[in-house]
Amino acid sequence: MRLCLFLVMAGVLDAILTHLGIASGVVEEGNPAMKLVIDQSWFYFYMIKICLPLMLLGLFFLRPLKGWSRALLISTCVLYFSVLVYHMVWIVLYFKTSS
Repeated sequence: MRLCLFLVMAGVLDAILTHLGIASGVVEEGNPAMKLVIDQSWFYFYMIKICLPLMLLGLFFLRPLKGWSRALLISTCVLYFSVLVYHMVWIVLYFKTSS
């Protein structure tokens, strides 16, 4: 349950930080599929980033994750954590070079 909640919060935070980074010209979207979505609409980007983890949270309530599905969830959390660390790095570098 906590892992699913982490994914929801990480998805929202990732979406906001990605939007701020791209809008300010500091970073570019590294995922070609998400770049296409952003080119269409920021609304779609936010819907994907927020709705996919919410659907996973809903699935967790229907059937708790065990075995390989839990391993995939943990892997996804680790991946999202590394993306958030990347965001923190560019934010620190941006503020460090702009002062």
